[in-house]
Amino acid sequence: MAYLLDANVFITAKNNHYGFEFCPAFWDWLDAANAAGTVRSIERVYDELIDRGDDLSDWARARRAFFEPLAAADVRAVAEVNRWANDSPDYDPAAKAEFADVADSF
Repeated sequence: MAYLLDANVFITAKNNHYGFEFCPAFWDWLDAANAAGTVRSIERVYDELIDRGDDLSDWARARRAFFEPLAAADVRAVAEVNRWANDSPDYDPAAKAEFADVADSF
């Protein structure tokens, strides 16, 4: 079984307790766990990370294979999740649009 990591895992780690220079072991562990098939992420997270223009962007660019493309079944599941969110009266239209646009819905 593999765990899928959201953009916030990477961003929070870099910005708080696991900065690249302070705790390189965390980033080494991510590489090792990815190589072992236990952690990975998706292309939409990659897109969010490379747009940051910082050392996290550089880290992600150097590890493109860490971020997998969606399969056809994934696309159908994302559509179902977005349909559910869009149909819900509990969320305002701006929140629904943002959810559909970022990696969170994926």
